[in-house]
Amino acid sequence: MSGATSPMSPRGAVRWRPARLGAFVCAGALAFGLYGLSGNAGAQSEPTVSVAKVKGVGRALVDANDRPLYSLVNNHQPVACAGTCPSEFVPLTVAPGTQPTAGKGVKGLGLVSGGTQVTENSFPLFVFSGDTALRAKAEGMKTSGGTWHVAQVTGNKSGGKKSGGGGGGNAGTGGVSF
Repeated sequence: MSGATSPMSPRGAVRWRPARLGAFVCAGALAFGLYGLSGNAGAQSEPTVSVAKVKGVGRALVDANDRPLYSLVNNHQPVACAGTCPSEFVPLTVAPGTQPTAGKGVKGLGLVSGGTQVTENSFPLFVFSGDTALRAKAEGMKTSGGTWHVAQVTGNKSGGKKSGGGGGGNAGTGGVSF
């Protein structure tokens, strides 16, 4: 056994390290891959837009982080967000080639023509950078020739924490008003 190497010998230890390293790398890659896939699967099942009760506003549209969604309007018509507006009001977008997903009771979602910004009945939706979950701080703020309004949901109540819209008789989320 003079030519054989023992796993305990220095030369044998060198031979074992690449195999162990390879096994650890493979196991790590597999674990990361499984974790990454489960993270993506959860993200896709999360609605882009839901309905929740927003403090001081009532039932309104919110993003996946429960932040209120706004639209810039003038005389009940959408107004383009220009100038410094996009630095405070961030467009709600989806990945290119995908569609927004609606939470229970949300209807009327779409995209700006040729873009990735989410709309509610053709009104572009934005998140105010100063808001937190279920709190709207920019309601009534005036910029870019319009007034920012949270997309309030009218109609009957249903559901739990995030109650659905529906039943307002209007197209879209049970009668969203801006």
